[in-house]
Amino acid sequence: MKILVINGSPKGERSDTLKVTRAFIEGMGESFELIDTMQVSVKPCLGCYACWRVTPGKCVQKDDMEWILERILASDLVIWSTPLYCYSVPSNCKALYDRLIPLGTMEQKVDENGGTYHPGRQEIHTQIMLISGCGFPNRENNYEAMDFQFDRMFSKECPRIYCLESPLLGIAEAKPVADRYLAQVRKAGAEFKATGRISGETQTLLDAPMITPDVYRAQINGR
Repeated sequence: MKILVINGSPKGERSDTLKVTRAFIEGMGESFELIDTMQVSVKPCLGCYACWRVTPGKCVQKDDMEWILERILASDLVIWSTPLYCYSVPSNCKALYDRLIPLGTMEQKVDENGGTYHPGRQEIHTQIMLISGCGFPNRENNYEAMDFQFDRMFSKECPRIYCLESPLLGIAEAKPVADRYLAQVRKAGAEFKATGRISGETQTLLDAPMITPDVYRAQINGR
């Protein structure tokens, strides 16, 4: 299986979210290719729509996004591994999101809910997944914007792991609870490899905070 991980964290290899992503792939028993969004040259989208009208499927800007799009299309699974920044993704990751436009077309269609969208230029067989860590102890009132964007850009059916209280993964005193969480992530990876999905039981454990929110907030506020 060809797995591509797009690391959207400005922290690179020090990313707490990347620790979760690595644990998931360890559970799958697979290797992967990593694209660090801080180490590639991807310019902001110009909004010129030349990739729709002039050179269909090709951006006029000549930078690393050209080969990144090729890697995405050639992969069986693409994991967007990105932390939550200001209720969305970091700007270095957002640049890649915006530059996915060549995969779509100018045509507008209406979905089953009455929303308008641009259909894809071609049938894409790459499966997409989202793994994200955040410094909050609750998903509500934090991840709604990221959820909406991912749903509309990719699919509501895309699997995702939201790691609450992810800073605990880098605190030595929290190693016992962090290790338990990462063990569940590895289990999720094994389930995904075997069945193509994460079981409801495992997903519930992954969606839960590692320690109670009140205790977590007290520890964070006291650091």
